[in-house]
Formats: sequence, C-alpha cells, structure tokens
Amino acid sequence: MKSALQPIIVALVIGISVLSFSLNAIAFQFDQTEVDQDRFVAIAVPRAFGHTLVIVEQVSDRRPCWSESGSQPTIVDPLLLNFDFTGICGRATDSNGYSVRMAGTDLVLSHALSVQSTPSDILLVAQSRADVYAPPIIIGRTYGFTSGFAKIILEPGWRLTKRVYQGKTLGHIYFTSDSPAS
Repeated sequence: MKSALQPIIVALVIGISVLSFSLNAIAFQFDQTEVDQDRFVAIAVPRAFGHTLVIVEQVSDRRPCWSESGSQPTIVDPLLLNFDFTGICGRATDSNGYSVRMAGTDLVLSHALSVQSTPSDILLVAQSRADVYAPPIIIGRTYGFTSGFAKIILEPGWRLTKRVYQGKTLGHIYFTSDSPAS
C-alpha cells in the first residue's frame, strides 16, 4: 500500500509546485501606471455588520460622482447612486476591481483587502492569506467612526495606481506602496 501511494504523492507535489509557479508567473505579468489621485475616492461603505470597500473614479466631468463634507471622518455622498453613471463614473466593489501592490509586486494572491472597524476609526488593511497571525498592513483610515459613507485616507507612502497588461491600462486599481511587504 505504501508503494501504491508514493506515485500519487509525487504527482501531487509536482502538481502543486507547477501550480505555485504558474500563480507566481501570473502575478508578475502586470505593471502599474500612475493616476490622478483627485479623480478617485476610496470609500468605507456601510453594510449590515460593519463597512466594505468601494472605489469610485471620476471618468468624465459631466457630473460629479461624489461629494465630501466634514473631517475626522470625511463623509462621502455617493452622488453616482442618483443617476446613470455609465461613462461618467467608474466603480470597483471587490477584489476583481482592486488589490494591493508593493515594491512592484502584485499581492492579489497573497493578501486580501478588508475594512475593519474600531470604536474610534475605520481601517483599510491588507491581511496575509497564508499567515493569519501576521499583523495586517494598514493602508488607510477614516480618522473617525461613522455608520455612514466615509472617505478612506491613505497612509503616507500609499497611493492609487492602475494595472497595466502588455502596455494597456486596465480598470483594475492598485493600492500601491513602493516599500516591500514585510
């Protein structure tokens, strides 16, 4: 029985190694391009239990996609909910639309973005998928708590960029830092 399992185990190990290599190759195919930070807003959006992340992009100037008021936290009015925003506003609502990029490496496979609430703040963090005990990487915060829509202000060293594939700018948005993940 031991000898019958050995080829299966070897095949599994080889398969996992090839898959791991393929996934790493996918992560390195993408580049990034800088964007005008004023044309984007990262929003902590209220839901039944806490907040989730939505990024809104002002694609054209025909109508504003959002407005901001106050500070600590800055409250966001998502104006795009009141009109057909096709061609005017872009929206990224999940990991298909945004991810983390550090030191030129796309971390979409290794880190998950989440919005976490504390009694006095709302944080945007990247958490390692492989090591649940690793401390989260704090990417941004609202500088105050609200049960409404709040602007996430990026930490120093962080900015938004867009994904590039074979010279073509895609809609995917990166939370980008030039520092490596620790």
